[in-house]
Amino acid sequence: MRPPDTEAREEAAWAGFMQALAEHLVAQWPAMQERLGDKHVAFVELAAQQARQRGLVQAASVARFANLFFVWGPGFHDKPGFEWAQGLLAAPREREWATMHQLVRRSLTELQRLPDARIQPEALAAADQRLVEAFGHLGCHGALHPPEPLPLPLRACDLEAVELRLQEPAVAEHYTLAGSAWQRVPLPTPAPVRVDAAHPMPRLVAVLARAPGERPQARVQLRSRSPVVCDGEVHPALSFAGSHGLWRWVGHESRAVSWPVCTLVQAGPAAGPGTAIAEETSPDIFKLELQVCGLRDEGDALGPQGTALWAWPATQWWVEVQRQAAQAQPVVAGREPVLAGSTRCRVESDGAERDAGGLRRGFEQGLDRGTATSLQKLLTAVTAIEGLASPRLDGGLALLVGRAAFTWGWCQGPAGLDGRAFMRLLGLLDMTACQAELQVEGELTLGGGRARLVLRCVASERLAMQLRREAAEPPLLPTLLPARRSFSLPWVAEVTPLATEAGTLLQGGGPCTGALVGEAGLRPRTSGGSGWEWFATLRLEAGALPLTLVDPVLGVQRLTHPLWAEQPLLDWSLG
Repeated sequence: MRPPDTEAREEAAWAGFMQALAEHLVAQWPAMQERLGDKHVAFVELAAQQARQRGLVQAASVARFANLFFVWGPGFHDKPGFEWAQGLLAAPREREWATMHQLVRRSLTELQRLPDARIQPEALAAADQRLVEAFGHLGCHGALHPPEPLPLPLRACDLEAVELRLQEPAVAEHYTLAGSAWQRVPLPTPAPVRVDAAHPMPRLVAVLARAPGERPQARVQLRSRSPVVCDGEVHPALSFAGSHGLWRWVGHESRAVSWPVCTLVQAGPAAGPGTAIAEETSPDIFKLELQVCGLRDEGDALGPQGTALWAWPATQWWVEVQRQAAQAQPVVAGREPVLAGSTRCRVESDGAERDAGGLRRGFEQGLDRGTATSLQKLLTAVTAIEGLASPRLDGGLALLVGRAAFTWGWCQGPAGLDGRAFMRLLGLLDMTACQAELQVEGELTLGGGRARLVLRCVASERLAMQLRREAAEPPLLPTLLPARRSFSLPWVAEVTPLATEAGTLLQGGGPCTGALVGEAGLRPRTSGGSGWEWFATLRLEAGALPLTLVDPVLGVQRLTHPLWAEQPLLDWSLG
């Protein structure tokens, strides 16, 4: 809200403008002074009031409108025969200067058709020119003195049509999934953007481009057609501004011009290519403007055109991971199981093979080594079971084994250049989230009884699905959220009584509790940045074993023997 003194100064400035306009018009049309006498100031104020009621607030527009009162009479726009004026004044307020230009041009045409016109067209044109020269530097009502007044055009200068197209694409193919087979297919040429009176310029134009120095570069072409321009050395004026600086074309050279478009340099995931899936990299943003005066003698003006051009990275990625579970083997305290090279990875971008070492190491040295450490932790927990002598842990444990493949990359929508690009993703998962074939064996001594105890965890959880996102909706998040599995693989106990001298029997009293629980698959990156990462978590759920102790003297005793407390085994991710 402006201070009251500012509003008072503006009102005083407007009153001064009204007085100066009245004096200018009286000097311009001396015959009116004789007819109006002292009422000429009120006559001009009435014209200004009606101008403002019809959305004319620029001082120069008000002056030109009041001038037409001297030509056609007060309230001419509401009289029969002046329907053309009513139609022009119904235009939106933002086209004020174009409306006023057409009111004057139509008045000149009407005067030429009147054989007995009181005012000649040449006199109106000259008077209108003098008004613009006298008051064109002023602003509008409420802000009469702008710090930097804009020049007001007077000659017709407009666009008829504009076409913006992708002359040379930065990417010609992308990966697709047909059944279970991956292949590269040609991309269709995006539809051009065509702008005319019935089709406005989109607010955002999307282009797929490459970083500076990479090939092939995207190349955009703009063509324009103008029925008339004010000065061929000034308009049309095309400018393209962004991270490269400012490029500008003027006059005839702006009618058909093309230029290269680059995007930002993308650092990529620190762990290496392919380790982050569907990384939504940032576009580079440019400003495109095509300047004309935006005036037509008749009809609606198309006016200056502008839009934001967003250049998204064009690279199309494809990643494949194939993993096999290691063979079952005894787990020996202090010695990690031998890790076989059971992971194969392939990473491509636009048909070229990329270094997959980081992806492979993430699985082998990260996940597989972490799984081996989990077995050591499990052996430690088993060894700590009270009364269990010489426990042995055998078997295998594997997470995220099987085959998975993904392709992703920015893609233009069905409208081509018109609108944002979206992250396209296709995925095929045929994996096991967790596979356990574990057996713990030992001799349990408790309350004078002995038993052979076998604990088995033999179960698995599948992670198999197809993922498709080939349109802007639905968003990427709900598309990829199902690419994970939670699991709970239970332990099963087998208790076999062993003979004792006292005749006490240690027997099973029911199913044991405890499980290997966790989650594995894909999740949003937790290490910073966009995209999705492979992850796996595993913990040992607290376990207990119901037992029955049969003593020849004391009878039957039921008890629950704790096995282990809940504890984490693995927390791995590859971002």
